[in-house]
Amino acid sequence: MLTNSVRLFRIAGIDVGIHYSWLVIFLLVAWSLAVNLLPRLLPGIASGEAWVLGIIGSLLLFASVLLHELAHSFMAKARGLDARSITLFIFGGVSNLGGEAKQPSTEFLVAIVGPLASFVIAALSFGVSISVPDARVEALFGYLAFINVALGVFNLIPGFPLDGGRVLRSIVWSVTRDLRRATDLAANVGKLVAYVMLLVGVLRLLDGQLIEGAWIAIIGWFLHGAASSTQAQVVLESRLRRVRVGDVLKPDTTTVPPGLPLGQLIDEVLLPANRRAVPVAVDGRLVGIVTISDLVGIPVEARQTSRVSDVMGGRDGVVTAGPRDTVAFAIELLAKHDFEQLPVVEGERLVGVITRADVMRQLQLREALDV
Repeated sequence: MLTNSVRLFRIAGIDVGIHYSWLVIFLLVAWSLAVNLLPRLLPGIASGEAWVLGIIGSLLLFASVLLHELAHSFMAKARGLDARSITLFIFGGVSNLGGEAKQPSTEFLVAIVGPLASFVIAALSFGVSISVPDARVEALFGYLAFINVALGVFNLIPGFPLDGGRVLRSIVWSVTRDLRRATDLAANVGKLVAYVMLLVGVLRLLDGQLIEGAWIAIIGWFLHGAASSTQAQVVLESRLRRVRVGDVLKPDTTTVPPGLPLGQLIDEVLLPANRRAVPVAVDGRLVGIVTISDLVGIPVEARQTSRVSDVMGGRDGVVTAGPRDTVAFAIELLAKHDFEQLPVVEGERLVGVITRADVMRQLQLREALDV
């Protein structure tokens, strides 16, 4: 899940949570319904009732977004991918899938099912709005039908990271058999869409439409960043696909015991060797890893009495890679656990530590040399 998010519940093994930024759009949608739309559609409605309906409408909108993301996740699981979590945040929702699709057909199906789910929700909402003889239901579900059509259409824009961009990538990938080329095309279209939205947002701001202009510009900025990061991710994977951890690693079997005082660790191990982390071992068995981030909050005066075992990470199980594992696998572990470094072991023997910096240096070399 995104950082700064709260887990709500679990559906079919998928964690569902909300990011704190979700509260902003939740309140904004409720306010827009209660103050603008509902009073126009329901003349004479009491303010309190309008706010109750506005909050219900906002909840229904985010339920729609959740169903949209669940459609992605369920299809991903059906196609053999690991659907881990869904987080609702200020721009809608994001599904955290374990790994990328290995085939264009999987990419296409996982992408297209989201907008299709939105269109189905829109059709059902429209049916409710015309079949229930209540003006409030008609207004609320008519809005829900419209917003889901808009959500589905917007997501079909053929630019990364939108669903339509993934559909475009899957088609180009299928034709060219070149994932990087397909990603570059979809991401560049996504950047173009982002630039257009930024321009429209600025023009709206200059025209005095402050909230709408700022919102459009922020979405454009977000889309541009997401498209750029996707390009960078594919470059990394394509350059390092066949590289093994042992090819990047600098062998180093240095370890410290868990009973070592922190002051001694800093003075005798970290500073002299310019280290940011060191594995912790007992009788040759790896039991943890201690890093600079583990030490930052420890007062200087407490470092002489505190031990490595008091602060080290990995006490619930050390996450490691092997020298024959791919660098891509190591990167996935680093990202999944939000680590800066990862111990590398061969059997029971420590070989060294691979860091994010090691990976980036290797990537930069391969990009410069076109390897």
